[in-house]
Amino acid sequence: MRHKWLVAVMVLAVLALVLPQASAQRVVVMKVWAIGPDNPSVNRFNNVVTAADRLNAELRREGAGVQIKVEGSFDTTGWDSYLRRALLAFQSGGAPDIIQAAHPQTATWAAAGFIIALDEMIPKYRQFNDVVPSLWDAVKFKGKIWGIPQDTEARPIYFNKALLRRLGWTDQQIAELPGRITRGDFTWDDVMVTARDAVQKNVVERGKGYYHRPTPGPDFLQWYRSHGGRDFDAASGKLVFTKEAALRYFRWLRTAVDQGVLERDRLNNEWPRFFQPVSDGKVLFFSGGTWNWAELEREWLNAKGGDEWLFANIGFAPHPTWRKGGRAITMSQPQAYMIPVASKNKDLAIRLIAYTTVPDLDAKHAVGSAHLPVLSSTARLVKDRFLKEVSYLLNFTTFQPPHANLAEWHGALFRGVSAVESGQATPEQAVDLVAAEMQRTIRDQVIIE
Repeated sequence: MRHKWLVAVMVLAVLALVLPQASAQRVVVMKVWAIGPDNPSVNRFNNVVTAADRLNAELRREGAGVQIKVEGSFDTTGWDSYLRRALLAFQSGGAPDIIQAAHPQTATWAAAGFIIALDEMIPKYRQFNDVVPSLWDAVKFKGKIWGIPQDTEARPIYFNKALLRRLGWTDQQIAELPGRITRGDFTWDDVMVTARDAVQKNVVERGKGYYHRPTPGPDFLQWYRSHGGRDFDAASGKLVFTKEAALRYFRWLRTAVDQGVLERDRLNNEWPRFFQPVSDGKVLFFSGGTWNWAELEREWLNAKGGDEWLFANIGFAPHPTWRKGGRAITMSQPQAYMIPVASKNKDLAIRLIAYTTVPDLDAKHAVGSAHLPVLSSTARLVKDRFLKEVSYLLNFTTFQPPHANLAEWHGALFRGVSAVESGQATPEQAVDLVAAEMQRTIRDQVIIE
C-alpha cells in the first residue's frame, strides 16, 4: 500500500508540473485567406492548416507557451469579389494575418501600403532557400520582396487530337505540332487556317474552332505579347501599350469571329459554357492554364476516364507566335502568400508560411491542382505524368510586369478585346479606345507607342 501511495504522489507531482504549463499555452488565432478560384486548389488553404499542426508541435518542444489556430477561408467565387473583399479589409483594418493572391498584387498592395516587405525575415528560414530562384523576381517591387511564392503554372494552348484526325492529320503530324509551335513554324495564322478548315468541313460547329477564357484575366496580356506587344519599360518603370501589336491581335480576333472560328459572344459568359464543349470533345483549339487539366479531369471527365481520356484526346503546347520563326510564349502567374501590415502576428505568420513551404506540401498541392511546384526539391516527389510532361513550358514562360497600375492596363485591353469580338468597334477603333483609356486612367505611368 505504501508503494502504491508513493507512486500516486509521484504522479500527482508530475501532473502538477505539467498541467500549469499546458494551461499556460496561449492560443493565437491566425486568420488566413486563400483563393482558387478553382476547387482543386484548396490546398492553398489546407496546407497552411497542416503546417500549423507541425509548427505547434515544434512550439511545444521549444516550450514557447504559444499554439496557433488557423481560421479563415478558401474562396471559389472569383477574383473580382475576392479582391474587393481584400481591399475592404485592408481599408477597415480587418485584414487577415496571411493572404494569398496572384503575384501582381504584391506591387499593387505594396504601393498602397497594405503589406510588408519580407527581405529581413526570409533569411531566417532555410525552407525559403529551396524556392526556384526565378520566382523571387515575380514577387519583387521596387527592389524588395513582398510575397512568398506558393505555386506557379503555365498557360498552354490545348488542341483536340481526335478532331485533328478527323480533319485528316496523321498521328505523326499531331505529335509534331508542339515542336512546330515552339520553333515558330506553326503560328497564330496557322491556328486560324486549321480551325477555319475544321468549321468549313463540319468537323466542328461554327464558333468552336478556338476558345479562350470567358472572363477578364492575365491571359489577354499573354496573347497581346504573342503578337509582338510590349507592356513594360524597365528603364522608366512604366507600363507600355504597343498599338501596332494590339492591332494585329485585334484583327486576328475579328477575323476569327467573321470566319466562324470564334464565337462572337465568347466573352462575359460562365465557365461551364467553356468546359462543357471542351469536355464533350467539340472544340479544336482552346487556351487555358495547367490547372484546367485538373478541373477537366476531376469535375468534367471523371466518368470518361479523367487523365486517360485527356492524354488520349488532348495535346498541349506554348502559345504560338504571330510570325514565322518567332518565339512561342506562355505565361506564369505565381501565387504568393503575403503578410498584411495590420497583422499583429507577423513573426508567427512568416514562420507559418515557412512551414507551409516544404516539399511534401508543395507536391500535394501541385498534384492535386495541376499547378507547378515552387521548390526545386519537389520534383523528386512528383510522379504525376501531366506535371512532368507540361513542365517544359516554363522554358517559354513570362511574368506580368510589377506595376501598381497593372489592373487598369488589363481592364482597358479587355474592353478592347470585348469591343472587337462583339462587333461594337473595328480593330482600328478599339486600339484607339484602349490607348485613350490607358492615357486617361494610368496617365504618366503608361507609354503609348
